[in-house]
Amino acid sequence: MRVYKSEVQRLFPTGATLGELLGKLSGLPEAAVAEAARKGSVWLQRAGRGKILRCRSTEEPLSPRDVVQFFYDPRVLKLPELEDAECVYENKNYGVWIKAPGVVPQGTQTGDHASLLRCVELKTGHEVFLVHRLDRETTGLMLIAYTSRAAALLGELFQKNLIKKEYLAVVRGSLPKGHTETIRASLDQKEATTHVEVLETARDTSLLRVHIETGRLHQIRRHLDFIGHPVLGDPKYGKGNKNRSGLQLYAVSLGFVDPWDGETKAWRMEPEVTP
Repeated sequence: MRVYKSEVQRLFPTGATLGELLGKLSGLPEAAVAEAARKGSVWLQRAGRGKILRCRSTEEPLSPRDVVQFFYDPRVLKLPELEDAECVYENKNYGVWIKAPGVVPQGTQTGDHASLLRCVELKTGHEVFLVHRLDRETTGLMLIAYTSRAAALLGELFQKNLIKKEYLAVVRGSLPKGHTETIRASLDQKEATTHVEVLETARDTSLLRVHIETGRLHQIRRHLDFIGHPVLGDPKYGKGNKNRSGLQLYAVSLGFVDPWDGETKAWRMEPEVTP
């Protein structure tokens, strides 16, 4: 990755367009610069202070004291754009969307064109806000806020553990059907609690229903590996759990009391999952 950063007046004392600045700064062709900006690799800070925001148009006029950052990573820019995603419910405040396996929830400084968040922005025609995350490899329901106010209210529900989530996981190892277990093991020096129930079992694998009380990084995957039953297809945790179908972890249900109308709302997806 190459990183370019400059105050506009260093190269153009009286100002310029974003395309002019990036072309001179990077030496890249006009088309390459335009594509990178459109895909979210370019950031602009007006007058060198305040928020740093993505700038997608090379026609954007710049003032001398504006500061531009360009994070150019050809590998990221070659990733296919996410052109479609399924919405199972939406209103003016939020939407519930299905994140497919391999899709990142949001972009990075090098680009966001392959992310669910950007796909939803393009579909809704306005800025949207991430409320929670799923691992890239995980399939399932994601709640996306449509306003900053909605993001704050829904984020508070997550912080207070008032949003009910359920996961299904296929793990290595045969466990007794109906067996339940609570895993309490700190992760990154923070308390973490995961509840599991065995729904089905086979010779070498088991299907689990999983609930979590906390939301630590990779909590389900790490906890299941901790008890010796890693999720099948997990590329990071566990041994002997390779799987051609990828990570067998699914965020299948989501529910909460809607802070706008006071109604209890819940959504569920039914993936074809067997142990």
